[in-house]
Parts: sequence; structure tokens; C-alpha cells
Amino acid sequence: GSPAPAPAPPPVADASKVDMCTILADPELASLGVQPSTRKNFNNSGVIGCRWQGKSYTLSMERANSTLAGYRAHRNDPGFINFADNAVNGRAGSHFGVDKSGSQCAQLMDGGSAAVSVSVAVSRNVTPAPVDPCAEALRIAQMVEPRLPKLS
Repeated sequence: GSPAPAPAPPPVADASKVDMCTILADPELASLGVQPSTRKNFNNSGVIGCRWQGKSYTLSMERANSTLAGYRAHRNDPGFINFADNAVNGRAGSHFGVDKSGSQCAQLMDGGSAAVSVSVAVSRNVTPAPVDPCAEALRIAQMVEPRLPKLS
């Protein structure tokens, strides 16, 4: 007979308890060119997460204080540049630029009561940019997504 499959965790859409600071292990961060020892925790009005310095960019991963739908409702706000909906491994998401220079991009993922975000900021004074911030944020989000609570 075949081995019994491991019991699946109960499907939950709620990412409000997810710790974005530890969702990727240090070796995974290092493989992205990020220095795990540079981790700084932050809590900006309920947006909780961590920031790391990398060779070519700064990585921020956070749990937002709003839902994905809440962000999407503000897609035309001046603070969101080129806001577009997408998917991360089939999970609903959106991404947007944070500054007009295109040096920072945030990738949101649906986490039920709280969206989660992966943001990549490249140095403005490095030309050409070492990575495309939106493509890199999406690539990292695809590593994070399988560890988020699953939607039912």
C-alpha cells in the first residue's frame, strides 16, 4: 500500500497571524542576495514586517493593515503607480510602483483579513537597475505564497 498522506492543514484565508519576518529562512534570503543579519523589524500603523539589505536592493516583507480588496479600492490613488491586478501561484494579488522613478515595487497577495506584501527597492543611483523590482518582488512572492494560509 501507499503511505498515508500527511493530514492537510485546515484551509484558512486568514493571514493575520503570519510572521513575514520568518516566513523565509536565512539560507533562502541569502540565496536572493539578501543579508539575513541586516533584518530590521518595523510596525508602521499596523503594517508589521521586516526589512533586509541586499547586494542590489532592499527587501521588505510585511503583513498589511488592509485587505487586498481594500488596496484595490484605492488603485487610482496617487501613491500607487501603475497599479495592476495579477496572481501569485494562482492566489489573487496586485502590484504597484511606490515611486515615479520605478525603483520600488510592491507585490500584494490575498491573505483574507490582511493582505501580505513583498516589496523590492533598488538604489536609485545604480544604472541600469540590477533587477526589475516588480519581477523580483513577484519571484520572491512565489516563494512565500505556498507558506501562507490556504484559501478554502
